[in-house]
Parts: sequence; structure tokens; C-alpha cells
Amino acid sequence: MPVPGEQSQGARLRAPALYVYGIVPADVEVDEHAQGVGEPGTMRVIRHREIAALVSETDRTTPRPADGAAHEDLLDAVAAEVPVFPLPCGTVVPDRTAILDDLLKPRHDEFAHTLRELEGRAEYLVELRYPDQERPREPDVRALVEALTPVSVRLSPGRPTGRRDTARLAVLAETRRAGELESALDTLAEGWAGRIELRLFGPLAPYDFTPSDHQADHKSDHKPSG
Repeated sequence: MPVPGEQSQGARLRAPALYVYGIVPADVEVDEHAQGVGEPGTMRVIRHREIAALVSETDRTTPRPADGAAHEDLLDAVAAEVPVFPLPCGTVVPDRTAILDDLLKPRHDEFAHTLRELEGRAEYLVELRYPDQERPREPDVRALVEALTPVSVRLSPGRPTGRRDTARLAVLAETRRAGELESALDTLAEGWAGRIELRLFGPLAPYDFTPSDHQADHKSDHKPSG
């Protein structure tokens, strides 16, 4: 017959861990129908002062291939509504205490500052592709940057696609100006018709505009906006 201490230890080992998606403002409420990665996947927030960790209970200790898309889909949906600091796919911690002591408390000021900067903003990803499979031309990339600079807060080279005929530009923009961003791209697309294809993805979580030491490679294919 197990002693009480052994029984409680076994219960702790069987208890779901916490999968962490990202950091959001403390006043964010979770959609009761939101489903996270793994089982049981119950979404909730763990708050500390001005910030909160967006988490779900999970039975996963290592990510599965499908988890990456689920992770990004959830963060992108959040980014369309509130500022979010995305964390890498597969971030799993044992319990609430670990989230508070290892993440929220020591990095509170950093996360709070970044979330204030991201208020009302999201990332948009612009993909420039040559149908004839030639390499992207520097003058075309410069023209893209010049066209989007007036409607952007910040620009950054997008993560590599693995295709020699494609280039990406990450755009941090105010969500209220998304229509202006689309109009600027439409104007370019008209002039490049038949030579270059342009696609716009977003709004997305700001993967390319948060400190890289928190990020894993962001390589998945998003669906075009609109």
C-alpha cells in the first residue's frame, strides 16, 4: 500500500503540464471555446501585475508536427485583437509557479514595455514571387520597401522561405491602416502583373518584431489575408 507522500508525487507526475503560447496584457480574457495544443487543451491566463501568460493544460512534453500550425493560428487570432509577445512553439513548463518565477516575474518590465509598443499593431508578411523562377531582384525589393514605408511602423526581412524565387518582407503596421497597406500592394501588383506575384499574410503575431532570443524559427506557411 503506497504511503501518502508517494501517492501525491505520482499525482503530480500525471498532472497536465502548461503549454505557453505567449505573453498578453493582464486584462485579456480567454474565449471559453478556445482550444489549445494537446489534451485537455483548456485555455487560461496566468497573471502577474500588468502582464499574463496565455497557456493551456497539455499532456505533451515534446511538440508534434501539427502543433506548430495550431500554435501560430491561436497567436495570430489573438494578435488581431490585442498585443501579444509570441513564444516559440513547444514551450512547456511544469506548473503555474514555474511560469511566475521563471518567466513573468523576472521579465515583467521587458514584456510590459514590448506590449505597450505593440498596442494597436500587428505583423503583416508580404511575399514577392517570380513565376519564371528567377531570383528576386534588388531593385524590386527596394521598390517594395519604398512603397510600404509610409504605411508601416517598421520593416524587417522576412524569414527565409527555402525557395530561390521568393523573397519576404515583414511589416509591423497599425491594424487600422491595413487597408492602406493593401492599397499600396495593389498599386505595385498592377505594375508588376505577369512578372511578379505579391501575396499578403496577416494580421499575424509579431514574430519578426520581438527579441530573437525568445523565438524559434518561424517557417510555416500562412494563409493570405483577405
